[in-house]
Amino acid sequence: MARGVVIAAGIVLLLQWGALGAWAFSWLTSEAQGTTGMPPLGHDLRVYWTVSWITTHLGALTAFDRPTLSALQLQFFPAYTEVGYWLYPPTYQWAIQPLSALPYRWTYAVYVAVCVALFAVAVSPWRKRAGWPWLVVIAFPGLWITVLAGQNAVVTLLLVTLALTLSGTRPLFAGFCGGLLVIKPQFAVLLPLWWLCGRQWRALMAMAVTGAVSCALTLGWEGWALWQAFLASVSTFNAVVVQQGAGGIWHAMPTIFAAARLHGASLCAAYALFGVVAVPSVLIAAWLWAKQGPLSLRVAAAMTATLLSQPYLLYYELVWLIVPLLCLGATKPATASGATLAWLSDRLRAAIWLLPLQAYLAVLWTPMGQWGVVLVPALMLVTAWRARQVGKSASRKPSPRA
Repeated sequence: MARGVVIAAGIVLLLQWGALGAWAFSWLTSEAQGTTGMPPLGHDLRVYWTVSWITTHLGALTAFDRPTLSALQLQFFPAYTEVGYWLYPPTYQWAIQPLSALPYRWTYAVYVAVCVALFAVAVSPWRKRAGWPWLVVIAFPGLWITVLAGQNAVVTLLLVTLALTLSGTRPLFAGFCGGLLVIKPQFAVLLPLWWLCGRQWRALMAMAVTGAVSCALTLGWEGWALWQAFLASVSTFNAVVVQQGAGGIWHAMPTIFAAARLHGASLCAAYALFGVVAVPSVLIAAWLWAKQGPLSLRVAAAMTATLLSQPYLLYYELVWLIVPLLCLGATKPATASGATLAWLSDRLRAAIWLLPLQAYLAVLWTPMGQWGVVLVPALMLVTAWRARQVGKSASRKPSPRA
């Protein structure tokens, strides 16, 4: 990789670290003075931490009581008056119960270290194949935006990357990772399709068993009432926030659905436009898995299609894009045709590398808009084009003589 690219990545990394340090100083000052308005570092992690405390001291079901959750967030984080929702299934609530064993600041410090470690594990195999320097990978803004938000997107990145990458060589472990995605099930629904198309039955079976056992354990923990509360909460959130845009959520969503609603489209029209992008993306990925295309392109297509098939997707989930970028870097067509398209592909991947940062800035300054509405579908098209180039290259090889 060119030295200029590495230097630019280093500068971006330093700027991100500087911004995180300034945020930490402002938050700590705000907390000390008791002033309002400055979110804590990991502002979504504070919701997880509060839910952990509620689960431990008041019972798991109380986490879905919005007045109690809101009051305790204000009690634990008095300098920031905006309160968050709790929308996760019992499988995730069970997993995060230990968080409040430490004070929030220590919890956040551990969270950052774990996120960076998990991110490194997730990208390591594909980084080697793509030949990217570690500096360029670690500087990827998606990681630091996720850390700033305090979200679990790095965990889902790790699970889905291992599930897709290892399903052919270690199917039981891959299925186990896929099954653990019941902590955020919307990102798991397409895994069975990829594995059905690829005829990877052992991975599919392991995923089904892992998911079923995880859900059964939560039923033994708190019973069906907790699942009912979760489903009711998600239904209300979808109707009020996702579909109607309460709280300005559409400005934080790099999806066709949100862009259509922001521009005045009806609910039915927004879902129809979403389907125009999502359905072909899923079909392209399914075709690659059915045809046993190169693993790098199958992984890239599956992860990109999963993002495009979410009508509700927030900016921090774009951390997933690092693996498709590395996968495309690891797949070089053995043909010189399409030089213009190759040039455009390289520029698009550079834009995608910066996209999580742009998506976050668009939340702070909404007139900028979410460029991922265009760039992520374009990434899917580049993946399909790369698969076509690889297929052409393979078809030109002379067949062996008898």
